[in-house]
Formats: sequence, C-alpha cells, structure tokens
Amino acid sequence: MAPELSRKRKRAHVSYREPSSDDGFSDSDSNDALGRRHPTRRSTRHCSAEVESQSPTASPARTRRKADKRSLRSKGQRKISYRDESTKEDIDEDGEAGYVPLEDVVRTRPRSQAHSRRATPRRRLEDCSRKTNKPARRAIGAPLKEKKKAPHPAAVSIPTDRRKPDMTRLPYHVLLQVFVYASHPLHDENMHTTPAISWLVKMAQMCQAFTKPALTALYRNPPIFAVRQNRKKLVHHLIAPPAGVGQDYKVMVKRLELDATQMSALTDATHSVADLTALVSALTTLKEIDIFDPLDRPPYRERLKRMRKWTYPPELFQALRQTNLRLQGWRWHNGFCAPGQGLLWVKDIHGDRTFQSLRDVTFVKFNVDEKRKSDAIDPTTEELLASAIAALRNLQSLTFESCTAVNGKLLSMLPSTIFSLNITNCINLTSEALQIFLSEKGRNLEELILNHNQSLELSFLTTLKNDCPRLEILRMDLNYYSTLAMSSDNEPLYDWLLGLDEVPTWPPTLRVIDLEHLRKWGADSATNFFTSLIESAAELPFLRELRILAMVDMNWRDRADFRRKWAARFEKVFAWRGPAPSLHLASLRAYREWEEKGSQQKGADRNDSLLDITVENALAENEGAEGSSADSDGETDSDVPLLAKRNNERWNTKRLRNRARASTNYDETSDNEDGGHSGSVDEETTDIASEDDQPTVIQGRCHTVLCRIDNLRPREEMFNEADFLDEERSGDEEWAEDIDEVDESYAW
Repeated sequence: MAPELSRKRKRAHVSYREPSSDDGFSDSDSNDALGRRHPTRRSTRHCSAEVESQSPTASPARTRRKADKRSLRSKGQRKISYRDESTKEDIDEDGEAGYVPLEDVVRTRPRSQAHSRRATPRRRLEDCSRKTNKPARRAIGAPLKEKKKAPHPAAVSIPTDRRKPDMTRLPYHVLLQVFVYASHPLHDENMHTTPAISWLVKMAQMCQAFTKPALTALYRNPPIFAVRQNRKKLVHHLIAPPAGVGQDYKVMVKRLELDATQMSALTDATHSVADLTALVSALTTLKEIDIFDPLDRPPYRERLKRMRKWTYPPELFQALRQTNLRLQGWRWHNGFCAPGQGLLWVKDIHGDRTFQSLRDVTFVKFNVDEKRKSDAIDPTTEELLASAIAALRNLQSLTFESCTAVNGKLLSMLPSTIFSLNITNCINLTSEALQIFLSEKGRNLEELILNHNQSLELSFLTTLKNDCPRLEILRMDLNYYSTLAMSSDNEPLYDWLLGLDEVPTWPPTLRVIDLEHLRKWGADSATNFFTSLIESAAELPFLRELRILAMVDMNWRDRADFRRKWAARFEKVFAWRGPAPSLHLASLRAYREWEEKGSQQKGADRNDSLLDITVENALAENEGAEGSSADSDGETDSDVPLLAKRNNERWNTKRLRNRARASTNYDETSDNEDGGHSGSVDEETTDIASEDDQPTVIQGRCHTVLCRIDNLRPREEMFNEADFLDEERSGDEEWAEDIDEVDESYAW
C-alpha cells in the first residue's frame, strides 16, 4: 500500500484549461503547472501573460516583478468583490478565492490596444456603453459628482475714473467704525471663531494707519473663549504686554464675555482665579462684564450631565474694589452664587463704588423660594430682588431671564426711571400685572421686549398708547419651550390671545413693531388687531420696521383670503415707495457725466422756451387773421389757424398730458352718446376696489414690512423647504462621468 500511496501523491495535477487559438503553449507551461498546489482555471489573458514571461524575448526584471506581485497577492488578505452578476463572465476568476484583485487589472500595461480591450473588463463595459449610447454606471458607494454651482450674477458696470481713494488718510474714528462694521461678529453663539479675527490681524499688519483701528476693533471685545488654543497666551498678553509694543492693549478692551463653564480652564487649573483677577485689574477702561452659561438661551433647559460648578470668587470683587473701574453692564446668575451669596450679598455688592455706575443689569434664574410664606417675618424673594435693584441709582436697562420671581408683586416695586425692560422666559408674568406696572411706571419706557413668556397675552396693548407715550421698540416672541426634550408642555397658559372687544392702541413714537408667533385667537380678534394698526398709520410717522407672524384659527380657504387681504393692505399702507437711489451718485465719473447731460438738457429747455415766445408773438400779430381763417373752408396754406388751435398747448411735457386728457374726455363723450358705458365702468371699478380695501392714509415709510398668516404650529426647530430637498440633482448626470476615474474598491 505504501508504494501505491506514494505514487498517488507524486501524481501530477491535471489541468482543465482549454487551449486558445490566439495563444500558443509550450511544454514548459505544463511543467510549470505541476508545481501548483491546487488546480486552477486560468483565462486566456493570464495564459498569454505567462507565455510572454516564459518567452526568451521577455526581460528577466519584468518577469521577476510579476512573480513578486503574485507572491504578495497570495500572502495578503483576499479582497471581496462587489461586482454585478452581469460582469462575472467577463472577469477573471481565481481558483481559490474566485477573485482577481482589481489593481492588477488596472496596472497591467498591455502591449497593444487590442490586447488591452480583450483583457480589461472595464474596457469591455465602456465599449458596451458606447455601442448602446447609454451612460456608464457609477460604482456603488463611489463619491458623487460635484454639483455645478450656479453662476454668480454679473456685476453691474459702474463708470469710474479708476482712481482708488487713499484709505490711509481717513481719520481714526472713521476707520474704526469701518473695521467694527466689517468684522462683526468675531464669534458665533457657540463661541466658535469666525474668519473676521484673522482678517483684522491681516488688516493690522497691512500698514501703519490700519494698525490701531484694526487692533481696537479686535480687542474691544477680545474673543478669549473663542480662541481655544492660544487662550492662555491671549490672557497673559492682556495682563502684561511685552516690552517695546507700540500699542496699549489695556485701554482697548471695553467688554469681557466669559463662559462660566470653562472658567476653570481660563489659563490652567490652578491659576485661573488669580489670572482672572489680574485681568480685570489690568484693564483700565473696562465697562461691561458678562459671565454667562451657554444654556441661558433657547430652549432654556437644565444641563443633564453633571459638571463642576463655578461660583463667583471673592477675589474678583476684592480686585474690583481696588480698581478705578466704573462698570456699566453686569450679569447676575443665581447658579453662580455660593451658598452664602444670596440677594442680600448682591445688594451689598451694588453698594460698591464700581457697581454704583451700572446702567444695564441682567438677572438670570432667580426663582421664588416656595418654603417662605408671604406672612413670614423674613422678606420674600421679590422684596430682596427689588431692594437689590433699588440700590442702583443710575439704572436704565433691566433684564430678567428665566426668573419665576417676576410677577405682579415684583413689578410693583421696580423703579420708574428705567428706559428699557426685557422679560424673557418668565412663566409667572401675566398681562394684568404688566398692564398695572405700565400704567404706573411706564412713562419713561422706550424699549419693551417680552419673549417666551408662557402666561402673557396681549390685553395690555389696549392701554399701551396712554401708558407708554415714549415707547419706540416693541418686540414679542410668543414661541414657548418645553421643560424637557421629551415632554410637550410648551402650549400657552392663557385661553385667548386677545378678546373680541379688545382693540390695541399704539404710541406715536414707535419705530419697531415685531410680534411673532401670535396664536390662540379667531378671525374677529385678528381683524380688530390688524385694523387698529391700519387706522393708526397716520399717527405712526416714525415707524420703520413692521413684522407680524400670526396663526389664525380658520379653515384653509378663508385663511388664504384673509392672508391675501391683510398682507396687501400692510404692504400698501406701510411699505416705503420712495424713489430708487440715484445712479449718478455711484462714482465721480457717473456724477460728472450726469451733470454734463443735465447741462445739455437745460440748453434744450432754453431753446424750447424761446420757441414758445416766438409762437406767442406770431399769434399776437395774426390776431385779426385768426377770425377770417376760422370762417374759411381750410383751403389755405397759412399756419395761423393751427397755431390758434394750439393756444392752450405747450411744447413741453405738459403737452402730452393735455392731449391725454383731451382724448379721455373725447372717449367719455362718445361712450355717453353711444349708451353711457362710462357709468358701467365706474360701477365695475367700485365693485373691484371697495371702500374697505382703500386705505384712507398711507404711511409709506417702513423699510421692512412682513405680514405672514398661516396655521403652523411653532416648534423649537422650524423646518422649511430646503431641509427636505436632496443634495444631488434629479436625473442621470452622475452616470455620465468617466468610468476610469471611479474607485470601485469599496462600497456600502
């Protein structure tokens, strides 16, 4: 048995390869196949390649490279094929893995064009697509073809002398305003940097005249927490500028915006408090300090993840007492107060010399203490908060955010000297309490902002004209937010936004009316509201911005007519329809050409006036011949009768107007003679444009007029049409790309 087994093991492998007419095989090919472990099925391409490698004309280096590639492919991991079933018969198969790597097919350089077309499956697929005039298929998972961007509109050609003004000669205060306007904002609401920072740095390095205004625009509100990598260097640069610097950066800073959640990483974990106090002490012209929490904005939810709580360090206020700063803006956050730092401590801080000059104060998350009773000896939260506010004698602007302590009791104790009142996301604020406060202490109010107050309706608008005679800005956003992301408690806490018999009144000093997400009212209440604005148009000469976004409860057909009617009225009454900006002021050359044309036009008008004088003289001389000419049958060549008929016409623009009026009278006379069609036309015009649709007064001075009436339910994230459009265009544009450039080695 042993010799038989040995003979079986030494038995040569049988090749089932079919001979090809194009390629010839030698005995060395069969001997080479004996050395393989498993029988393989090879295609004609590989057979021809082997013959080429074994032929005496093939170079040894090329044969060695091909052998190395085969050994590397056999040792490496086999790749998975994602090819379609239609191309399997054209793809060479390996006997063990059933797949030949695609790189070898692409990298193999054929000797002739016919050989490459026979050996490469891609070429075959490309030839098929060319024969059938169909675009080649794109590989699955391959990157999409880039969209062709819409061409930018052609720039308007402005005549110019090509003389660039010397910007370096502008005064410092002009350049400062230019840089501030062009670079705002330096960071977004998430404290991420914008390209404006690097742009200001480049402007400061451009020339000496731009250095100071550009750096002042950059350091007026330094983006400390927006610049994350170089934050420590920036803080130390402001505290102790390097020697030999020509600019004094300390006097440039006017405002500091500090993120309390990252305050421990201001410079490092151990020296952040000391560096903060040193920074405040070094800035000699600092006016405002805003220490905020990023979650103090919509949707006003608490932080789910626990993190290290930052509190006001006592060293900060000690450093402020030792400086000569006179702050004008400050933000108090109840979450940053230590257990021993309450409203009484805040009142003591307001007594310092640094805080006595405060004009703008913000209170965040000061809530009512439910444990305290109203009849207790200890003062309530409203009383403590009102006493802390009363300690500020120069207060002009007051802001409450997410404070449950804002109610009728607190409003009755507020000072009457404030000019701006901002109440945001205060659930206990009602229209009755606000109306009482405005009637008693709203004589000096110039700005009233009421956003996201869930219990506030519009009943206080009925007496707004008498309560706030100096009000200039009125903003209200009636979109509310849920306490939790999965809850749905964002509905209004009032029954009706405006009663049927409640008609708003508007102060004559209003410049901005911005009312958004008005809801929970019917067609009658909305009609009263809109009518009050239309009828008060004559009393609102300073109004420049009008925005009304409302939802009215009615069926969609009536709402469409309602929207069309009132949107047209607001546009007609308040939209500014003045002349367009003069084009001749675009450049000095345009203005010069316009003056030249004007002088030519004046010369033409002067010639027309001389012609009129000549005509009048001719009429006076031929006054006697006019009667005889009128009695004649017209068989004369004299122009005197024609001149007499044109006695009331002038050779200028009025002449066309007179002719138009004459033709109108002639048409009306003919119509009346035929049957009186003019009366029927007037009746149709009256029916189309009724007296209700014709406003009595047109204000026509608002640059922004927006009236949107729909039935959309306001949400935290409002989606529009752009959010539901595909990024790629419809059609087969992506299949028309060159197949050789597609990477088919991966798919999803």
